[in-house]
Amino acid sequence: MYLPSSSMFASVSRHFDEPRVGDAVLVTVPTDTEGAEPTRLTAAETHDALYGPGFDPQFAAAVWKEVLRTALSDLTPHGTGKLLVIWLALPRLTGTVHRVCTRLRADRPDVEAEMVLALLEELAAPDAASRISDSSLIHAARTRAWRFARDGLRELASTQVERMTQDRALTASGGEADAPAEEGLDVRVDRPDGPDGLRAPLRFRVHPEHLRKGVFANADDGKRNRPEHHGPRKKRRSGRRVGTRPVRPAGRRA
Repeated sequence: MYLPSSSMFASVSRHFDEPRVGDAVLVTVPTDTEGAEPTRLTAAETHDALYGPGFDPQFAAAVWKEVLRTALSDLTPHGTGKLLVIWLALPRLTGTVHRVCTRLRADRPDVEAEMVLALLEELAAPDAASRISDSSLIHAARTRAWRFARDGLRELASTQVERMTQDRALTASGGEADAPAEEGLDVRVDRPDGPDGLRAPLRFRVHPEHLRKGVFANADDGKRNRPEHHGPRKKRRSGRRVGTRPVRPAGRRA
């Protein structure tokens, strides 16, 4: 499984790749057999119990239960209990990360960070001990990722303000102020008559690619500025309707 070096998931994986962490006993799973010793698992053995070739659903459920109990009881600032939960959840989250980033074009580091934050918030909830499970954790992380990516689709980045600032800076410094001006059209919206509407004229610059084809079609190609006055719009001459043929008097043509 490949993970980018800059991702949150990769950082967590690198932490448990260290021998002193991966080989440390972190989980103790009690057994149902009377008189039997509990099973002590290192971080690496815990991972194998959940995703290894000898997967046992019943034993995996007991492992997850003990992992969550350990995480909720670990109140030390630098404890590894909650970090272990995040690491063990990664194989069940990486597929969702790929789908979210591919379909909604979200940034992978941001999606992974939102998932980790969702896991930590679920573990920190006041009623976590009574309701939390591995399935609820995974569901919360996946839901958070999709919501984050969909919210990002409604936020369209615009560089219009930055471009206006750059144009003003070039004009003030005596730089190449004519070059940016050739890329846009100066538009003026006059205040309409009447008590309602604009209180003052609006002046702004737009780029031609942002306009529908045909807007400013009557503007002079050599002049970018809008004329000071436009006459009333002429009424369109009525032509023949689409789909009809002209009717001519019967008889011989001249």
